[in-house]
Amino acid sequence: MSSPDTGTKQRILEVARQVFAERGVREATVREICGRAGANVAAVNYHFGSKDKLFMAVLADHMDAAQRHYPADMGLPATAPPRDRLQAYIRSLLHKFLGDGDPLYEKLGALLTSEFLSPSEHFDDLMDRFVTPQHEVLVGIVRELMPGASDRAAHLCAAGVVGYCLLFDQMRQVIRRMQPHFSLESLGVEPLAAFICEFCLAGIERMRSQEA
Repeated sequence: MSSPDTGTKQRILEVARQVFAERGVREATVREICGRAGANVAAVNYHFGSKDKLFMAVLADHMDAAQRHYPADMGLPATAPPRDRLQAYIRSLLHKFLGDGDPLYEKLGALLTSEFLSPSEHFDDLMDRFVTPQHEVLVGIVRELMPGASDRAAHLCAAGVVGYCLLFDQMRQVIRRMQPHFSLESLGVEPLAAFICEFCLAGIERMRSQEA
């Protein structure tokens, strides 16, 4: 059985997800979070250290759940061809961006995107725990696709893959208005992942030939 402290910490975390999603980081208050969680205001500092660190805990929980549901390999074995693993990686990213249709997931995803664009002082830990290891997986796949290429070329190509995926997330509202039939929701993850993969493979092949 969990201790009362563990139960309080979990309640605060669950309520904080709702409050941060509803109000954003600036407008969310420790008082409201603790009030809705039935906890003392001092409990946030005790369990998390500060409101900002509580927000990082919420994002960490969000990223951990997303990676469990949509792992970078999407179930493919490490022996699968690199082009198949590249498409799986792209599918994983797009699924993480799209979520499962839960509005709360989408709002938390938007808050996470804001952190990527303008990281706060506590975001480095999440980068080290979640982002960097996943990106190294992608860089490894790219290196297999362009053996002998320079480190610079491999990292640039990996950045291009991520950037193309991010386009359909960060520009979601604009795409919905300009070309609604090209939005991530309309196209669907599988067809879009296949297109992005083929597009990126062509670019990687061009870069590989230039590096040869």
